[in-house]
Parts: sequence; structure tokens; C-alpha cells
Amino acid sequence: MHTVTPKTDCPHINNELTHAWAQVPVDVGAPCNTCQNTSENWRCLECQKVFCSRYVNGHMKEHNEQTNHKLTISFSDISTWCYECDDYVINPILNQIKSSVHFAKFGTLPPDAHGIEVVGEGDNAGEGSSSS
Repeated sequence: MHTVTPKTDCPHINNELTHAWAQVPVDVGAPCNTCQNTSENWRCLECQKVFCSRYVNGHMKEHNEQTNHKLTISFSDISTWCYECDDYVINPILNQIKSSVHFAKFGTLPPDAHGIEVVGEGDNAGEGSSSS
């Protein structure tokens, strides 16, 4: 069994994360900007574009290589990844983002979202698939 231990001290969260993510409604069913695939997509936290994972067609990784955008969030399991650190990351700064994706996917805030308010609770709330 392989254990994943997310990085807690990713310096790119403070340096690269933009607040533009809050201005774009979260659509967990959004297609990949490259191939229009809708399974296992990730959203770039720097430009807000959506791309499929390395297990589908690898367009998120290609996006990182072309733009050097480091931070991304999965619509499948709501994990966050830093390409520069080459690791999953967790940090309280990401709680609002993760709560917004959780709300868009399930129609509710996550159980640990104490005091978090979802920005832009658009019409797409809860439209995503609940399977991971």
C-alpha cells in the first residue's frame, strides 16, 4: 500500500496563487480546454483553465510545461497539486478553493468548512458527479 503525504510547506501557494479563481464560477463538469474530455479534469489555479489529468490525456501537465503554472485542483478528489514541488499540497490558504469545488460537486460545504463562505454559488452547484 502506498501512502500519500501531502506537502504542507509549498512556497508556490503564496507566490503563485491568484485570487482570480474566486471570480470564475466552479463548473466541475467543465471539459478539458484542449480535447473537450470531461473525465478526471483539473483546474489551473493561476489561469482558471481546465485540463484533463495525466491518466486521461495529460493536458494539465502539458499546460504546466507550456506556461509554468504550478498549482492545480482536481475535480475528481478535490486534491491540490504543485508541479514545481511535484507533490500534493495542503495549506489553509487552499481551504476556500477546496470548499468551492466541494460545493460545486456535491451541493454542500465539506464537514470541515467551519466559517467558510462559498463565493459565486452559481447555477452549477451540485451538478457534478459524486463519484471519484
